[in-house]
Amino acid sequence: MPSLFTVKMYKVKELQLTSDSFDNPIFRLHLRCFRWYGYVASIEQRHPWLSLIRCTVFTASIWVSCAMMLSRLFLSRGYESINEDATSWATAVQYFAVSIATLNAYVQRERVIKMLRTAHADLQQLIVESDAQELDLLHDTQRYVRTITLLLWVPSVVAGMMAYLDCIYRIIFLPKTVFNVDAVRRGEAQPILLFKLFPFNELYDQFIVGYLGPCYALALGITTIPLWHTFIACLMKYVTLKLQVLKKRTLAMDIRHLKPNLVDQHLSPSERIYWQMQLCKYFVQEQLKIREFVRQIEQLIRIPVMADFIIFSILICFLFFALNVGVLSTMDYFFMFLYLFVMAAILWIYHWHATLIVESQNELCFAFYDVDWYTFGLPVQRMLLLMMMHTQRPLKIRALLVELNLKTFLDIMRGAYSYFNLLRSTNSY
Repeated sequence: MPSLFTVKMYKVKELQLTSDSFDNPIFRLHLRCFRWYGYVASIEQRHPWLSLIRCTVFTASIWVSCAMMLSRLFLSRGYESINEDATSWATAVQYFAVSIATLNAYVQRERVIKMLRTAHADLQQLIVESDAQELDLLHDTQRYVRTITLLLWVPSVVAGMMAYLDCIYRIIFLPKTVFNVDAVRRGEAQPILLFKLFPFNELYDQFIVGYLGPCYALALGITTIPLWHTFIACLMKYVTLKLQVLKKRTLAMDIRHLKPNLVDQHLSPSERIYWQMQLCKYFVQEQLKIREFVRQIEQLIRIPVMADFIIFSILICFLFFALNVGVLSTMDYFFMFLYLFVMAAILWIYHWHATLIVESQNELCFAFYDVDWYTFGLPVQRMLLLMMMHTQRPLKIRALLVELNLKTFLDIMRGAYSYFNLLRSTNSY
């Protein structure tokens, strides 16, 4: 019993962040959402163990919602419903993908906390030490992550509000179209939009599960899907910011960064070489920290991104096929195009930011050559050469079998379209 209690306390402690972490300039919005869902907790919370319980309930509810959706589609109607229930199938498969991501976040939450602590401490130090140009880079990163977050949040929230408003309107003015599960099961009526996306009542006609359950599941979907993917984008953009700052400091080669009261003109040649070597040592340490952080990102996302790669490739192909051969309503068309946009945006986010990291690393390599290395002492020149060779090692991110870059993203899009053409030609016969 004591050992079990110790393990539980250890896990709760690992969830906690300092209160100022929730005002981090890059992760502010995502950390506050994570605190709401219980993935992180503040050290000021009286009962941090409640966060662990909330996180467990939240993760389990995502999986239960996904299981109920897939069970209804497989058991109630079978494979023949794929064309006519394309929107429901797309929603269920997307929930399966986000279920994998949330379970991965739950299992690896200690890794996430450690990464957030590292990034927050580093950003706090950057704010203190940075000059105007480096602060501009930080502000540009803030604006960028806000834009990326809105890119996924806005369409998700709009779609969710449409489903909620349709449900409220029908409950008030057309209640018979809401509480008609028997007619829907017999095929005599169509469910409202919310129950078409989350057909829990067809599986279990009970008020809490069949009617309140879809409302809860929709709220989970419109918040969780954009939250997780844009959080990873923030982590990757933070790496890009670090590389940009390091490039700027490399080009300046200013020893006053280590000791502000140093005056270059008052230093002897040996003293100048010593401080330049210390500056090079600082650059090497920063590169090693960046590589380790990228490795942590890779460990964090490799399974869910590989799952997204497989699931979204198939689902994009399927939705194109359903749009081409299915008999769909206007709302079905809207949601299918929305799903296509969201899936393409999610895949693009990972591959684009991985490409940015590689490009920033390449720019850092050229920065070591662009400094006035020929004016430095021979030991410093040798160190710069070694640093240049070190930065030539590719800083790539892989999701198990898939390398994340724009070429892979374009290959996914081409492959999905090719399979769609194959299905369309087969169907025409």
